[in-house]
Amino acid sequence: MKKEYCGMPMRIVHTGVTQFAPENSLEAFQKAAELGFEGIEMDLQISGDGEIIITHNGNLGYMTFERHRDVLKDLTAEQIKKFDIPYRDALKFKYPPYPWTEHFGGRRMITPPDYVEDRVTHLITFPEFDAWLSTVDYDFTVEVEFKCKGMCPRMDEILAKSTNVSRYIFFSGDWEVLEEMQEHYRKNGKPEGLRFGANIRFINEKTMDFVKRSDLWEVGLNNEAFTKADVEMFESMGIKVFSNLGDYPEWWQQICDMGIAGFKTNYPDAYTEWWLSTH
Repeated sequence: MKKEYCGMPMRIVHTGVTQFAPENSLEAFQKAAELGFEGIEMDLQISGDGEIIITHNGNLGYMTFERHRDVLKDLTAEQIKKFDIPYRDALKFKYPPYPWTEHFGGRRMITPPDYVEDRVTHLITFPEFDAWLSTVDYDFTVEVEFKCKGMCPRMDEILAKSTNVSRYIFFSGDWEVLEEMQEHYRKNGKPEGLRFGANIRFINEKTMDFVKRSDLWEVGLNNEAFTKADVEMFESMGIKVFSNLGDYPEWWQQICDMGIAGFKTNYPDAYTEWWLSTH
């Protein structure tokens, strides 16, 4: 009988399977679902005409090899979607480079300026992603990172027509964005099933103050920045813990031992292979 992954912690693929397609692209997300991972993490920005765009940066420089440096807020969504996004080795390895005992925090690789790639994709809007997500026929979690302020009103319109609300976890690592998000949904109410997170990274007085006065389903913490006792503390508050990366076996073993809910990883294949070989 073929051994299968137990599903815990959830394998949350960071910006999609970027060994297969550019980060935050629909193709990278589709690959994560095709391979049966428990979920993905994505990044959101906003266009000049108020549409929500799935991309990490507020300009097009990184995704186009600096061939275009246009600022998203200066363009409409339709203009943004016309820019070619070349395929490239954002992650040059299917598995973390050896030795695995090193820490692999960064996912962005420097690509030579003369790099040529015939295949291209294009940025998509969040409504387009939401429509695709409706076709995924299993329990697929989506961590949605708000990278700037001002998205909540447009997101309300999208969620009002969505059948995927309970699949989403809205979060940010930006304190101003987090405060805006929490305040907006306190005043306006949140759609049924929507969950909130906060990438607090470290446990300290400031972060715990925010946690205690917020509506949170999960918190993101950096690798090696928390212990099993911390996980139990958050669980006693009704909050789950997700690990921010930490792609090396020593940490993988620790998160399994601690029983965390989710693990954001750049190397889901490597983690899965390790898990299957050790459990």
